[in-house]
Amino acid sequence: MATRQAHARKMTNQRIKKTKEKIFSCIKGMFAFEYQDSKGNWLISKIAKDTGTSRTTVYKYLKEIK
Repeated sequence: MATRQAHARKMTNQRIKKTKEKIFSCIKGMFAFEYQDSKGNWLISKIAKDTGTSRTTVYKYLKEIK
């Protein structure tokens, strides 16, 4: 049986993975154009609202893409 710390790390990694999948599927999906403004910048607030995450989380993972 795993320790509490090991279990907490495992659950945190799962939460990070799910969050990344939500954000990446949103911006790589069929309706990705809805999440960009006319200049091609990402609409972070709209992505955060639709994925159920915070703006800072979306910004952090979008920086990983670039």
